[in-house]
Amino acid sequence: MSNNTESNIPVNFTENSNNEWINWIEEAIAKDYFKYYELNHFSNFQEIGFGGFGKVYRANWKSSPNYLALKSFFNFNNVTIKEIVKELKIQREVDFHENIIRFCGIATENQVDNSKKYWLVMEYANGGTLREYLKEHFDNLTWNNKFNMAFQLACAILCLHDEGIIHRDLHSKNVLVHQNIVKLADFGLSKRIEESSNLSSTKLFGVIPYIDPKSFSNQDYKLNKKSDIYSIGVLLWEISSSNPPFYTEGKPYDVCLAINISQGLRETPIPDTPEDYVNIYTDCWNNEPDNRPTINQVVFKLNAIILKNNNNMIIKDFRANDSYTNQLSSKQQLDLNAFEDPINNSSHGELSKFIQEFNKMNTKEIDSSISSNNNFKVMVDEIVELSDKAGVEYEELERLCIYNYLNNHNMTSQEIYIWLLNNQNHSNSIVLLGDFNYLGIEINIDKKKAFELYQIAANSGNIIAQYNLGCCYIHGNGVYKDDDKAFELFKKLAEREYSNGISNLGYCYKKGIGTDIDKKKAFELYQKSADLGNATGISNLGDCYKKGIGTDIDEKKAFELYQKSADLGNTSGMNNLGNCYKKGIGTYIDEKKAFELYQKSADLGNAGGINHLGGCYKKGIGTDIDEKKAFELYQKSADLRNAGGINHLGGCYKKGIGTDIDVKKAFELYQKSADLENATGISNLGDCYEKGIGTDIDEKKAFELFQKSADLGNAGGINHLGNCYKKGIGTDIDVKKAFELYQKSADLGNAYGMNNLGNCYEKGIGTDIDEKKAFELFQKSADLGNAGGINHLGNCYKKGIGTDIDVKKAFELYQKSADLGNAYGMNNLGNCYEKGIGTDIDEKKAFELFQKSADLGNAGGINHLGNCYKKGIGTDIDEKKAFELYQKSADLGNAGGINNLGNCYKKGIGTNIDVKKAFELYQKSADLGNAYGMNNLGNCYKKGIETEIDEKKAFELFQKSADLGNISIAQYNLAFMYENGEVIVKDINQAIYWYKQSALQGNQNAQNRLEQIHAK
Repeated sequence: MSNNTESNIPVNFTENSNNEWINWIEEAIAKDYFKYYELNHFSNFQEIGFGGFGKVYRANWKSSPNYLALKSFFNFNNVTIKEIVKELKIQREVDFHENIIRFCGIATENQVDNSKKYWLVMEYANGGTLREYLKEHFDNLTWNNKFNMAFQLACAILCLHDEGIIHRDLHSKNVLVHQNIVKLADFGLSKRIEESSNLSSTKLFGVIPYIDPKSFSNQDYKLNKKSDIYSIGVLLWEISSSNPPFYTEGKPYDVCLAINISQGLRETPIPDTPEDYVNIYTDCWNNEPDNRPTINQVVFKLNAIILKNNNNMIIKDFRANDSYTNQLSSKQQLDLNAFEDPINNSSHGELSKFIQEFNKMNTKEIDSSISSNNNFKVMVDEIVELSDKAGVEYEELERLCIYNYLNNHNMTSQEIYIWLLNNQNHSNSIVLLGDFNYLGIEINIDKKKAFELYQIAANSGNIIAQYNLGCCYIHGNGVYKDDDKAFELFKKLAEREYSNGISNLGYCYKKGIGTDIDKKKAFELYQKSADLGNATGISNLGDCYKKGIGTDIDEKKAFELYQKSADLGNTSGMNNLGNCYKKGIGTYIDEKKAFELYQKSADLGNAGGINHLGGCYKKGIGTDIDEKKAFELYQKSADLRNAGGINHLGGCYKKGIGTDIDVKKAFELYQKSADLENATGISNLGDCYEKGIGTDIDEKKAFELFQKSADLGNAGGINHLGNCYKKGIGTDIDVKKAFELYQKSADLGNAYGMNNLGNCYEKGIGTDIDEKKAFELFQKSADLGNAGGINHLGNCYKKGIGTDIDVKKAFELYQKSADLGNAYGMNNLGNCYEKGIGTDIDEKKAFELFQKSADLGNAGGINHLGNCYKKGIGTDIDEKKAFELYQKSADLGNAGGINNLGNCYKKGIGTNIDVKKAFELYQKSADLGNAYGMNNLGNCYKKGIETEIDEKKAFELFQKSADLGNISIAQYNLAFMYENGEVIVKDINQAIYWYKQSALQGNQNAQNRLEQIHAK
C-alpha cells in the first residue's frame, strides 16, 4: 500500500499537528477507548467503493480469512476530522444494533517522514451495497425476503431517530448487505464532508431521487426526520423493483428530474406488489412532510405485513429459547468474533462517556463500565409501553407485541426474564415482570402474582403500573373485581394526563363502572384522550359519534376517527373501520375493503377482527364463502376469549357451519358468551331455553334472558322479547307490547324485527291492519338479506298484500329465501312447484323441497310432506307415513298439521277412526285460526259429529273460514246455507257470490250450482 498514489492515500498529517480533533483521536487511541490496528497487519487490499469523501477497501487482518472494511478520506482538514469525531459518537450510540455496520477501531500506518495515515476500520459487508445486492440476487428474492430487507432498513433508521439522529443521506449505495442482512452505513458523514468541502454541488445529482423534494424549492429547508422517511419510501420501492429510481442506461440525473419530482413525479409501483407495501412507500414519499408517517409507523406497518405472511414463526422462535439462541449465535459469532477482539466491550463503554464530553475536550480517565445494563433498561421501558390490559381478549395481542419487540431487538424472552429477576430496583422492570406473570411468558400464568408486582411498582409512583392495577380491578384479574377501585385509579391517572387512564375513565362513565353512567362525560374524556393522540381513545370517540354516546350521531365523523385510529396502528380502529366499509357507515359500502381491514386487524392478533373475518368467510363478504375457514376463525377468536367469537362458534355448532352439528356444544358456548355479558350470546342462550336446543325447554328462563339482552340494547334480544309477548312464552300474552318491541327492534335496523313488525301490520297484531305498511317492512327486511322477510315478501306478491299479485315474483322470492336456507321459503317454494304457482308443476321437486323444509324442523314443511305421502305427490302413497308426519307437525303446534291429523282420525287414514279425536283436533286447529280447521269444525256442528247439531254455529264457522279467503269448500258450504236459508234468511245473491268465489278456486260443485241457479 506504500506505493499508492496521493489520490489513494487516506489521512495524512504530522503527529505534531495542533488540531484539537486530531489530538482527541490520538488520546482516544492512547487510552484504548477503541481498538487500535497496525495497518501493516492487513493484507490483500481491494478497493470496494469510493465517493467524494474518499475510498473504501476490504482487507484481511493478520491470519484471519475474514475481511474487515477500511475507510479512507480525501482532503483531511479540520472540518473533516471534526465530522469524523461526530461520526464516531453517532456510531457509539447505535453500534449495538444488528442492522448497523459495526465500528471496529482506527488503523494507522507510520511513514518514513514521521507522518501518519489514518483509516476507520469497520465491519465488512460481503453482499456489497444494496444496489449491487439487488442487481445480483433479485431473481432469487421472494416477497418475504423483500419485506424483511425493508423492515431491517426501517429498524435501523428507527434506531437512529430514537437517538435523535437524522441520517440526511440515505440512498442505495450507503446501505449495505452482509450475509443477507441489511446494514446501514455512513450516518450522513459523507454528506457533511462533501458539504464542507464544496463537493455537494458536484455530487448532488447522483442522489436526486432520494432527496426530500422540499429542499429543491426552499434553500432554507433543513433536512429532518421526515426527509429520512422520504428516502426510505424511495428505497422501499427500489427493493421491490431492483432498479435505481428513474434510471435510464447512460442518462445521468439532472435538474429537470429534480423539478419534476418537486412537482409530484414518483416512480410507478411494480406490478403484483402487495397493496399494503405500496401504501407504505407511497405514504413515505408524500410531497408534504407532515403527511408522511413516522419511522415508528413505518416499522409497525412493515412488521404487520411480515406477521401476515409468517405469523407463527416469530412466537415459535422465542418460545424455543435455547435453540433459538444457538441458531442466532452461530451466525453472529462468525460476524463479530472472527477477528481478535476487534472491539473491547469495557473500553467501548468508556468511549461512550468519553465521546459525550468531546465538545469540552476533557479527556480525563473514566471508570470502566458496560452499556448492556442501560440497553436492557431502554428495552424494558419500551416494552411496558406496549402493554394494555384492555381485556382478556387482548392478551394474545399483547403477548405477540412483546415477542415481536424482542425478536426485532435480537433478544430472547429468557434473557430479559433473567435480567428482570436480577434488576428489581427499576420500577418498569417490576412492571414487566408483572406482565410476564400476567401473560405466561417464561413462567406459568399467575395473575395474582402479576397484580402484586403491579402494586409494588404503583406504590413507587409508576404510572403504567397504576393503569395495570385499574385494569386488574375492572376485569377481576389477579384480584377480586372492584369497580370502585378501578374508577379511582383511572381518575387519578386522568388527573395526571395519562391518555390510557383518561380513555378508561371514559369507559367507566359510559358503562357505569364505579360511578353513575354519564355518557356526556364519557364523550368528553374520550375526546381528551384522542386529543393526546391515544389511538384507543380515538377509536372510542368514533364509537360515540357512531352510536350517539354523549353527542349527536355523526357517522362521517365516526368513520374519520376510526380511520385515524387505524392509521396509528390500532387494531380496534382497523376492525371498526372495517365495519364502516361493510355497512356503509360514514362512507360507501366496500366489502373488499372491509375484508382487508378485518384481515389486517386479525393478522395483528385482534380477536374482534378475527371474529369479523370469520363472518366474511361465512357470508362471502369481500371474499368467497368458506365455512370451514369461518369456523376456524371463530374458534381462534373464541380461544382468545372474544365473546362475539364464542357466540358465533356456538352458531357454527348449532347449524353445522364448517363442523358437525352439536347442539349441546352450541348451548355451552352461548352460555359462555352470555357469562361474558355478550348481548347476542344472551339472546341466543334464551333461544336455546325456548326451543330446547342443547338443554331442557325453560320458557321462563328464555324470557328472562331475552329481557336481559333487550336491556343491553340488543336488537335481536328485543325482537325475541317481542315474540315472547306475542306468543306468551314465559310471560302473559300482550300483543301491544309485542308490537312495541318489534317496532323498537326494527328502528335499530334489525331485519328480523322489521319482518315481525310487518307481520303485525299484515295481521293486525297489536295495531291496526295496514297491508301497505306490512309490504314496505317486508321489502325493507328483504333488502337487508333477511330470509324470513324475503319469504313474507313472496307471500305479499302471491296474495296481493299491499301490492299487486305477481306469482312469478312470488316464486322468485321463495326461491331466494329457500337458497338462503329458510325453511318457510323452502315450504312455500315446494307449494309453488306442487300447484304451478309462478312456475311449471313439478311434484318431484315439490316433494324434495317439503322434505328439505321438514328436515329443518319446519312444521309447515312437515305438514306438506304428510300431504305428499297421503296423496302420492312426488312419491308413493304411504298413509301411515302421512299420519306420522301430521302428528309431528301437530306436536309442533302447526294448525294445518292439526287439521290434517283430525282428518286422519275422522277417515281412518294411517290410523283407526276416532271421530271424537277428530272433533277435538278440528276445534284446536280452528282456535289457532286455521281456515280448514274452521270449515271441518263447521261440518261437525252441521252434521252432529261428536257434538250436538248446531247449524248456527256451523254457519258462523263457514263464514269465518270463507272470510279468510281461498278456502273453496268453506265458501261452497256458506253459499249452500245462503241458498237454502238454513238458520239464516235465504239470500240468493249471497249464495251466488260465494258459489262464484268457490268456483274461482276450482270447485266444480260450486260451478254446477251456479249453472243450475242461472238455468232457473
